[in-house]
Amino acid sequence: MQFKTDPVTSDAGRRGWRRVARRVLSFSLLWVVLSGGDAGSWLVGAPMVAAATWLSLRLWPGPAISLWGLARFSPWFAWQSIAGAVDVTLRALRPSMPLYPGLVSQRLRLPEGAPRVALANVISMLPGTLSADLEDDQVTVHALDARQDLRAMILDLEARIAAVFGVDLYGATER
Repeated sequence: MQFKTDPVTSDAGRRGWRRVARRVLSFSLLWVVLSGGDAGSWLVGAPMVAAATWLSLRLWPGPAISLWGLARFSPWFAWQSIAGAVDVTLRALRPSMPLYPGLVSQRLRLPEGAPRVALANVISMLPGTLSADLEDDQVTVHALDARQDLRAMILDLEARIAAVFGVDLYGATER
């Protein structure tokens, strides 16, 4: 008798093991940094990595943060922060640069929980924008200059946040 593998179950199982492996790797790298690479420290480090992995899975069973996604997101965020700060400073120092405040709502594809909250928080950290509301699958953003294409900015940011959390926006599943 031959058993057929359910592709949904096997795919979910692979994602689960990948999530565990990523967390073990992340906590192991953190241990190496904290211990200065001392091989003898693994007598304590191995149980600590196991405990940290288990605890993180219990406290945050959702999508883990992708180190590669975070590495790609960080320089972009730094550049956006600097560019936005310059824009806000120029608007404050030059009254000839008028404000065009407004609100824009955008439906989100990110799954509920940490990815959506992270998106709303990042929007608020970028100068000139503020997350005014996050309800269900919709975010409302207040901007100093609503003439800019805020929907495109939100969609671009949503894709970047999805990469940080390892989320496929089209299936809204963790990779």
